[in-house]
Amino acid sequence: MKLRIRQYLFIALGVLIMDIGYYYFYSPSNLVAGGVTGLSIIFKPLLNAIDMPQSIFLYIVEGICLLLGLILLGKDFFLKTVLASVLAPTFVLIFEYISPQDVILKTVENKLLIAFICGSFLQGLGIGICLKNNGSTGGLDVVQKSISKYLHVPYSIAMYFTDWVIVLLSGFNYSTPISYNFEYVLFGIFSVYFAAYIIDMITLNARSKRTAYIITSKKEEIKEAIFKNIGRGCTESEVTGGYTSEAKTMLICVLTKSESYKLSEIIKEVDNEAFTFFTATREVIGEYDRKPKP
Repeated sequence: MKLRIRQYLFIALGVLIMDIGYYYFYSPSNLVAGGVTGLSIIFKPLLNAIDMPQSIFLYIVEGICLLLGLILLGKDFFLKTVLASVLAPTFVLIFEYISPQDVILKTVENKLLIAFICGSFLQGLGIGICLKNNGSTGGLDVVQKSISKYLHVPYSIAMYFTDWVIVLLSGFNYSTPISYNFEYVLFGIFSVYFAAYIIDMITLNARSKRTAYIITSKKEEIKEAIFKNIGRGCTESEVTGGYTSEAKTMLICVLTKSESYKLSEIIKEVDNEAFTFFTATREVIGEYDRKPKP
């Protein structure tokens, strides 16, 4: 229960950060980077004409997406998505009562560039926090996952496809004569990729580590040095040299980047003849952070 509550709180924080990027940077600069919020920016002239707040538009679209998700993807998807789908327009509604959208961008000169940098970073950060805590960002997730499920295409392709379509549509100016703003489309495409990079940094690279493989005849000395000086555990496996047929022990230890440098020095001091190599570990799941008892 504590873990579930913690996840809900972080999902709420992630949605809040996303909405800050959308409301204070993307929307006032008319920069579209996909998603339901991108649709609200495309339809903003129409929404202004009928005096409909963007938050109400978001409530409507999020509700439709939730219903479609329940029908097409099932109850599990609905329960996983409902929190973000309700919170996203709610935070925007609160922002609409607190301050105007351009409260930040009106103080800067190059609005589009600042909106791209800050908006993309905040969007990526918010989405990354949601995904890292087993949450969903709602919205067009149902469309993307339905495309992936029923058309048998990778989810990443479905995600980029929907975002690209929305970004490309954002370039059209339907006033007379009809024109196309390539600059905004280009910044929108960059925003999609920059946000995706931030998401990867949070969901994967934040948990990336290095794994050391140490083949040694002094396993007890090296294990003791690792426990004492780094505070990490290790796994041992008996190995045999292919050329010498000599039996040795291979110690496997997962470390941070800085700890791997420290381990290199420890191995040199304890067993200078140990054969050691390090590999990049993309993601660590489990009890990595549990230190061995002294």
